[in-house]
Amino acid sequence: MNFGAIGNLAHRLSLVRKLPPRLVLAKIAKRLPWVDKRSVRVAEIVHSPKDLQPDRLIGFFQTQEAFLQSHGDWVPLDFAGRTVLEIGPGPLAGWGPMAVFRGAERVYGVDPDWVEGAFADPAVEAAYLKPHFEALVRTYGALMDYPTFRSRIRERLVVDRIGLADAAPGFRADIAISNSCLEHISGLQDALSALRGLCGPEARFMHLVNFGNHRNRAAPFETIYEMTPEDYRLRYGGHINLLRAPDVGRAFAGAGIDAHMVVVDRPVELAEAVAMHGYWRERYTLDEVSIRTALFVSAGARDRGTSAP
Repeated sequence: MNFGAIGNLAHRLSLVRKLPPRLVLAKIAKRLPWVDKRSVRVAEIVHSPKDLQPDRLIGFFQTQEAFLQSHGDWVPLDFAGRTVLEIGPGPLAGWGPMAVFRGAERVYGVDPDWVEGAFADPAVEAAYLKPHFEALVRTYGALMDYPTFRSRIRERLVVDRIGLADAAPGFRADIAISNSCLEHISGLQDALSALRGLCGPEARFMHLVNFGNHRNRAAPFETIYEMTPEDYRLRYGGHINLLRAPDVGRAFAGAGIDAHMVVVDRPVELAEAVAMHGYWRERYTLDEVSIRTALFVSAGARDRGTSAP
């Protein structure tokens, strides 16, 4: 019996009530083995109110950099002439189009859920890429016209349906980024070790990690801390790896990546509201289990004013 599917049933039913009917139908259809994956993914995108917000991903990026600047000496990422590796960019190629617009030489993404051809579909271009280009122009200025942008997307941006262990970008990245992705990777230590090998010695890193349950924003720690990780996986599946902030920090260090953690959100009262299982109390402090989101960043040797190793 699939206890993970049963455990997520209430969550799935709540989404059905909130999402547009055509989006719900697309999400149901993608689970059918005989459907065309590209057409279903296109339908998911063009009927998703969230995905069709043209400045949504730009806003995430700007908010994170502004937060880092307000909490330290972070130098904003400069994409001009750089090579970029993004982990888990999602169906809209993540920050790849923004990086290309801002002058990145090459951008490579890895995402096991990527559907080849969907992002290049004319319906997605009309519904998302053109409005996204207009949002980029409003934000960063008229750095290029749309035909140039579209041709550079084709020439410079690649996303492969693989994990980091199998990634082959054809370059060593100057910048490695991800947005709420690392918490979904099992075997994170090995994945980050692979990432280190794909990056140059002066590479910069910016990775937002969400330690919540990804089901209830108002109660992000419910169900996680009420049971052991083994029980959680039995009930809800393996959609998150359940590593906490200190674990992720150790994974970066073990991979040879000099990344430091900047806590973005630590709602202690929400962690205290949970009937916490002894597993978590014995292994972590309250401050550690209360971290909902954190950035793991590395400035790179050039930006620190030191020579590369």
